[in-house]
Amino acid sequence: MRRFDIGWPLAATMAAIASAAMLGALAAARGLPPWIAINATSHVLHGPAAATEPALDLAHTGLGAVIHVASCFFWAAVAVLLARRARGGGMGLAWLAGLGTAALAGLVDYGLMPARLRPGWELVLPPAGVGLGLLALGVGLSLGLIAAEAIGSRAPEPQGRRARSPRGPGAAPPPLSAVERLRRPAPHVLDQRQQRMDPAGAVTEDPNRQGDGNKQPGAPNPDERPDR
Repeated sequence: MRRFDIGWPLAATMAAIASAAMLGALAAARGLPPWIAINATSHVLHGPAAATEPALDLAHTGLGAVIHVASCFFWAAVAVLLARRARGGGMGLAWLAGLGTAALAGLVDYGLMPARLRPGWELVLPPAGVGLGLLALGVGLSLGLIAAEAIGSRAPEPQGRRARSPRGPGAAPPPLSAVERLRRPAPHVLDQRQQRMDPAGAVTEDPNRQGDGNKQPGAPNPDERPDR
């Protein structure tokens, strides 16, 4: 969900689909073409007459769809940034970011924007229908963030974000210690002398060894061979 490259397109796509489906269902319930709200969005260019155009064409439906999808991508970016700023995570954060962004979108579009720059849904739907369209936008954003969380938890991190290992492929090996230099005087060469318990040669005789070959203190056993 915090991965912008995953959360942004997913949230935008699902928000565009969910809100368009809701607007289409509300328009059809009123006996209007399902795409009439999308046509109304093109009023930015064509004026209020776009809300009365029932045709499914590029001039109205195509332009309205482009504006609608672009606005969904904008608000999806806001939702992802809100999720990234939060300390928590999980589904609760996804719903909070998605629905909160939809509420912010309604405030900006219908509270701050001039009439010509509004989505145009209000030209074909009552205020309750506009509210349901915004709710569907928030639900789509939330579901997209949840899907991004599920995908991002399984997907590997991008190459640029992976933590660099202390020793890269071309990095020089760390210097050998004094003991390792004695033990390995050259590559693939092992100094067998360094395998002794006394590599310095300070002790050359076993203090328990007797002159007669007996390794145990005390008198030797007459049955024991002297060379043992």
